[in-house]
Amino acid sequence: MKEQMRVLKPGGRVVAMVPDWQSQIFIFYDDPTHLHPYTASGLKDLLAMHGFANAEAELFYQLPVLWKYPALKIISRSLQLLGPVKKIEKNKFIRWSRELMILASAIK
Repeated sequence: MKEQMRVLKPGGRVVAMVPDWQSQIFIFYDDPTHLHPYTASGLKDLLAMHGFANAEAELFYQLPVLWKYPALKIISRSLQLLGPVKKIEKNKFIRWSRELMILASAIK
């Protein structure tokens, strides 16, 4: 965060996308690149603590069909009730319905 604050011009926007800890709790550390677990509120607070303004963070579904048809999120949410999914899940709709991301942004 310090480096992002340093390199951004005043008024510049930082955008970050990280795995959502709450939806990936059982598989989060299976990926060695996942160093720190975050929640949407925690990431928003982190941005604010480092001096960024207008910090926002929300859950993000990695399914383009849901971007076009948001009403289908109810199907995606229903799949989340099935329990933990393994990283080797082959059906991408099921996997990305359950492994949510956090999309955050803020302004310097």
